[in-house]
Parts: sequence; C-alpha cells; structure tokens
Amino acid sequence: MKIDCHECEMYQTSHCDDCLVTALLHPPEGVVDIDEELDPSLQALSGAGLIPILKFRPREEHPAPTEAPGESCAG
Repeated sequence: MKIDCHECEMYQTSHCDDCLVTALLHPPEGVVDIDEELDPSLQALSGAGLIPILKFRPREEHPAPTEAPGESCAG
C-alpha cells in the first residue's frame, strides 16, 4: 500500500497528528510503502491500542468550475 500524506484529506489537521504514518515516521517527506505482509500486524497493534490507526483518506477530485452557457469572464 502506497501512502502519500500530501494526498490525504487529513493532512496537517489534528487527525494527522494521531495517524499511524505520522506516529511511526514523524511525518514522512515522501511516499510511504507499507508491505502487505505487515498490514495484519499493524492492524493488530492498532486494535490493541498500542499504535494509532491509519487515518489516510484520499482527497476527492473536485471538477473544475465551468461557465454557464452565455456567461463570459470578458467584459
């Protein structure tokens, strides 16, 4: 699993401060690659309250605003 904190909706919020990636890597500068084999172990540790849960939520793509027919920015 590849995680880029800059692409997370929680980035630089109070939720970011209590995220697995931030807790383990203080936050990382680049993309983090969590090995699929480690995932069950990380889930067990976070389930036991020993480490925070992963709070990564991908940012939603918002479509660019479009002009209504007949409207123009030119004056």
